[in-house]
Amino acid sequence: MALNGLNSKPMDNDNVKIIRSPGIRETYTLPEIYDIAFSFRDVASEVDFLCEVAQKHLGRKLASALELACGPAYHTREMARRRLVANGLDLEPQMAAYARQVIAGQQLQAEIFQGDMRSFRSGKKYDLAYILLASFAQLESNQDILDHFNCAADLLVDRGILVVETAHPRDFYSDETTIVEKSWKITRGDITVETNWGGDNQQYDPLTEVDDIVVSFTVTTPQGVTRYEFPDRYRRCSFQTFKALVKLSGRFKIVDLFGAFDTGVPFSNAPQSWRFIPVLQKIG
Repeated sequence: MALNGLNSKPMDNDNVKIIRSPGIRETYTLPEIYDIAFSFRDVASEVDFLCEVAQKHLGRKLASALELACGPAYHTREMARRRLVANGLDLEPQMAAYARQVIAGQQLQAEIFQGDMRSFRSGKKYDLAYILLASFAQLESNQDILDHFNCAADLLVDRGILVVETAHPRDFYSDETTIVEKSWKITRGDITVETNWGGDNQQYDPLTEVDDIVVSFTVTTPQGVTRYEFPDRYRRCSFQTFKALVKLSGRFKIVDLFGAFDTGVPFSNAPQSWRFIPVLQKIG
């Protein structure tokens, strides 16, 4: 697989080819590899959760949903299988094109837009918008987060729901307290992808609250082994900062807080609360 703008060189040991990216967030220019790397998720169960919390606060059955920063559109596809109006949005053109290709191959009714989750606008309005995995952490500044809230609110119906899934704040302070795996391996057919999401390469700036990390995919195929290395940046948004920004936006209120894709797990410091999943409702 060739990548424009990436520098490659073979390792001196064990014949592993290394391809290093000079740019931020080029992780998402490898959609097939990314798709394999994150295929471990229990998408059906997570969509059950999203539908349940949305319907609770909508007070009616969910009819439409938009996945923000959708990547390979796992959840968009599952929503479409459930006969909902299900669309996705992703900034990376290659990822959006890949998601469209997969959706067409599975003969699903879903549309994938290419655009920025801080500024995308559409004439369509949705009951639910949701942003999962590490995507919310890509909003590096307070203004980015406020712009995102405005974007999401404009895409929602009155009293529509925004669900955010991101890292539990305790993970920001000590590797000893985190229970999130940073390395894992997935095989699909004759391709094995070993992912390292940050590992020991994190460099936290306390002034910006942003981590500079290195993400790597080590890909083994019958043709050999290649490791792709990408610099990336993630905002460590504390719980108190998140609450303040929601209030400052004037567009949402927090109506629920969960620590997992399980309505029986409230957000807390308990071990079973391993993610931060706030449920926001559009004001007005």
